[in-house]
Amino acid sequence: MIRKGILMILDGYGEGDDGPYNAVKNANTPTLHALKKYSYSLLKTDSEAVGLFSGELGGSEVGHTTIGAGRVIPSTAKKIHDDILSHKFEKNVKLQKKIDDLKISNGNLHLIGLMSDKNIHSDINHAFEIMRLFEHKAKNIFIHFITDGRDSGREDSLKYLNSLNKVIKKTTNAEIASVCGRFYAMDRENNLDRTTTAIRTMFNLTNTKSNLKNKDIDSYLKSEHSLGISDEYIHPISIDTKEDSRLKKGDLIFFFNFREDRLRQIVAETYKLNHNIITMSSVGGTKTTVLYQPKIVKNTLSEYLSKQGKRQIKISESTKYAHVTYFLNGGIEKPFLLEDRVHVPTIKVDNFSKTPKMRAGEITKEVLKAIDNDYDAIIVNYSNPDMLGHTGNYEATIDALEYLDKCVKKVLSYAEKSGYFILITADHGNCEMMRTESGEPHTAHTFNKVICLALEKDKEYKFKSKGELKDVAPTFLALLDLAPNRYFTGTSLIVKS
Repeated sequence: MIRKGILMILDGYGEGDDGPYNAVKNANTPTLHALKKYSYSLLKTDSEAVGLFSGELGGSEVGHTTIGAGRVIPSTAKKIHDDILSHKFEKNVKLQKKIDDLKISNGNLHLIGLMSDKNIHSDINHAFEIMRLFEHKAKNIFIHFITDGRDSGREDSLKYLNSLNKVIKKTTNAEIASVCGRFYAMDRENNLDRTTTAIRTMFNLTNTKSNLKNKDIDSYLKSEHSLGISDEYIHPISIDTKEDSRLKKGDLIFFFNFREDRLRQIVAETYKLNHNIITMSSVGGTKTTVLYQPKIVKNTLSEYLSKQGKRQIKISESTKYAHVTYFLNGGIEKPFLLEDRVHVPTIKVDNFSKTPKMRAGEITKEVLKAIDNDYDAIIVNYSNPDMLGHTGNYEATIDALEYLDKCVKKVLSYAEKSGYFILITADHGNCEMMRTESGEPHTAHTFNKVICLALEKDKEYKFKSKGELKDVAPTFLALLDLAPNRYFTGTSLIVKS
């Protein structure tokens, strides 16, 4: 009998301590809570388990990459960090050429990126190294400060501004030219109005520079915070720099974020103004000077299923579509043979707390349709737990999980009637911690482990007590009764009788 299964990824659904703001524990989710009566594994999703440094939070990119690869893939962030320490970064041939060209053209460097040390999208220390290398080569270094407030604390921009100002004081020609929340600068849902606002502010295309000096940025951020505006939503503002910071011929633009999914949009739009752009990693179809070419991971779960002649389908909404396709497939854009994809457009809204259901209902319908179409493997991502967790809105997150619970119930019931097993897991934690110890809204990922278990009619599986994300794909193959992929280093979590 041919085995058929569903891999369900509950994005950002972690297992945390009991508490008044653990949305996972406190939501009325009878279906999800009932999962704990079965044998399950708790998986590590951070640090070395997903190719990062010890003590670093995991994320959706590294999480899906590890799930799909069945092994740990060293992250771009770690590669950059190691290269800086060994001085390989400054010897990069492509970087050296851009430095030399900029000195000849007497152009300015526009350094753009998320000022954070969380290593989800960027590392502020990379920006400091770039400033050091360009100090005596660029006419001016104009820094475009993108505030985080999502993977870091809601008002941590003040801390990062202080760190940046210390480096600026030691640099002869650097100053901040703009400040902008990531809501505008790092949109990935094709909200081009947000992207355009960010770009026009960065390069002062409206010629309406504020009277704000570099010394006033701290006060500006505090004034935004006093209005209840977190770093993620800081209104874009141009800074009155000593030198003219408008984009000119001969200038170089350097985006120092290393994660590409939230760079694609802004880089593509910036490219229309200036083709002289450096990026740490490849950003889709835009032709930039790439310092770290993506490492294509071969023999992933999806590639293996394809080679085995299995029909597979990936289902997600826009917020996690790249994760369940591009990242899960090891950095390969094009679908494999026999691989189909369903992209459900995410609702356009400035804050997902306004639409906590997101597109979970539509995703569920697509999963049921895929079961009817007799796919061998269905891989689905529900993004509500993560996207609502990032809002810091506890009540809206409860609403999201309670609606998600109904969706999961529908899938479980239909899968059981249709002869499908379901392997349920997550890529990292988030919504199980909605407040900090001081009582402030918590919007970042967590170090908590995530659940992994299998459900199937008339069968009960015993799982190892613990594991890592690299063990998910081997477990899925075992449930499909397929031979192990010899390229996987992870192992099946199922305990054989």
